Amino acid sequence: MSIRGDKVRHTLDFFRDLELLSAEDAGRVPWMFDAAFPFAAQMQFADSVHLHMKVPDTARLPRDAILNAGGKPESEQDGYVKFAFPAGVNMIFSSIPVAEDDRLSGAAATPEPLLDHAGIDMRREAADVRRQFDAVVDIAARDGWRHVGQGGADRAVYCCHTQVREKHWVYPPSGLRTWTRPLEFAFGPLIVHAGKMGCDLRPIDPAHPRAREAGCCGTASHDAHADAAPTAADGKSYYDPGDLQRFAEVGRYASATMDKFWAYFGAATSQPGALSVREKALIALAVAHAKQCPYCIDSFTSKCLDSGADAEQMHEALHVAAAMAAGIDLVHGVQMQSAMRAKGAIK
Repeated sequence: MSIRGDKVRHTLDFFRDLELLSAEDAGRVPWMFDAAFPFAAQMQFADSVHLHMKVPDTARLPRDAILNAGGKPESEQDGYVKFAFPAGVNMIFSSIPVAEDDRLSGAAATPEPLLDHAGIDMRREAADVRRQFDAVVDIAARDGWRHVGQGGADRAVYCCHTQVREKHWVYPPSGLRTWTRPLEFAFGPLIVHAGKMGCDLRPIDPAHPRAREAGCCGTASHDAHADAAPTAADGKSYYDPGDLQRFAEVGRYASATMDKFWAYFGAATSQPGALSVREKALIALAVAHAKQCPYCIDSFTSKCLDSGADAEQMHEALHVAAAMAAGIDLVHGVQMQSAMRAKGAIK
């Protein structure tokens, strides 16, 4: 581990004195370097740790003082800057949305500076590091920390103009006094891009009272398709509109795989990139009709409206889906013609 634990307190005290880190948080961070820390084994394989602070305006940071203290600016963009310190404890400041919590409408403002999360950076793509990274999930389950995964397999995790291979996010058990904020475990080398690559926001704590609003499906009106839903032999509808509210329960089983699905689904449908959220919602609405999923139709009807789409745009998306379905059916007519030609029915 390249982190100088004996130097950590100096860095924490410096930012506390600048009033960019609360005394309470400055007092809690050293627990991460304690043998009693549940993830002490992972800390032994960390190349660095970081504290991500939310501030009103990164342009108003006391930059000269931070530079004179040994901070080296990295990955700097409008509303975001990371200062790397020789001790291996890096300070990140942002004044842009960095978490799903930030996108909840009507959420009460929290005083800033605020420690959004602490990160443990496991950069080496080696087998021993990978084992410790994977062990985070079991440790979290054992000790009652809630877990959400991001990335993995063939999908990286993007943060503005940077990327890593995979992340585990864990959220402390309620009542834990030694730590109260999310922890991020990032696996793989940090790759910095010249341009923005999108942003996989920090997932909301699954225990947050509004977690479902910030999740992949959001809330929706569920009465539009009840009358037309297929029914089973006992007359019960296969498509119960109320089931949409129970979608998250699917994640109770094969949870590791579902965690990856939630992260991928949310990033693909709910975060702006080359396409806006409105454009993505219209695409999803068209696919929902093509795949004939009442749950998704309900959900993305609301998502389209919430993202600013109007009735004309939504119906136009539906017609695109219908035209594509017709064209797909018709183009397969060449297969029928080939079979007829082989039998001599046509020339």
